[in-house]
Amino acid sequence: MLILNRRIGETIRIGDDVSVTVYDKLRYHVTMGVVAPPEAQVFYGETRMRPATLPDGERFYLISMLSQETFRIDDAQLMVSFTPSYLGSGSPRKRQVRIGVVAPQSVAVHREEIYLRNLEGSGKRLPPMPFSTWLRQANLSVSCRVAV
Repeated sequence: MLILNRRIGETIRIGDDVSVTVYDKLRYHVTMGVVAPPEAQVFYGETRMRPATLPDGERFYLISMLSQETFRIDDAQLMVSFTPSYLGSGSPRKRQVRIGVVAPQSVAVHREEIYLRNLEGSGKRLPPMPFSTWLRQANLSVSCRVAV
């Protein structure tokens, strides 16, 4: 099992097609955003999730989870673990989410920044904008209103 710490807006890449982003964390639950190709299947427990379709044909899943819950994307299983945060706890450590990934050895699992660095080093074309950057920009106005 590979365990990665991520904060809100940070992403994990599973293979070349799937990205899992920590979308939000409030008290006892965390919301994960998953972008996957149309042929990928996402399960939360035994239930197959229904996606929203993005303009480029990819599927977007939004999953709200408690600590120690798991979900599956094809052959990869992800477990989320975090410390519940309370009002007034501003410690950056409490905003972290631990994500455990169990995947076949043939599937590469990376933090998004490492994945992009590997793509750049191998001379492959970079995606136009990482999903986490798009997500941050899309929610910037909402976050500003909440903070005020």
